[in-house]
Amino acid sequence: MKNSKIILFYLLMLVGHVAHVLEEVWGRFWLMDSFFGLGWFLVANWVLFCIPVVCFYFVLHQKRWAYYLSIIYAGVMILNGIGHNVATLVTGNYFGGFAGGYTGLGLIVIGLPTTYYLRQALAAR
Repeated sequence: MKNSKIILFYLLMLVGHVAHVLEEVWGRFWLMDSFFGLGWFLVANWVLFCIPVVCFYFVLHQKRWAYYLSIIYAGVMILNGIGHNVATLVTGNYFGGFAGGYTGLGLIVIGLPTTYYLRQALAAR
């Protein structure tokens, strides 16, 4: 039962991650406009997406190290969501600024139970 919750929330977090990147592209996140350009921004995010996909595979095979890395991934997604929203509220810039706040809320909401269930499964091992 707990394993199915990990799978559900992990998959939701991966979907939320993709939606978050799409929102950043749509809203012209400042890093994309200022540093990377669209191509390099997407390449960097593709790499950052592949790492948790590999971790998810190894979580399914119950590798202890994958649980630790996945907890870190979920924590980074929570902080990412908080950061986008705080930066948008402080600066007042969404378009061409800190786009990603809407899906950032989803990352926070999904990341918290993902972290909880991963830690619970790790403690049970």
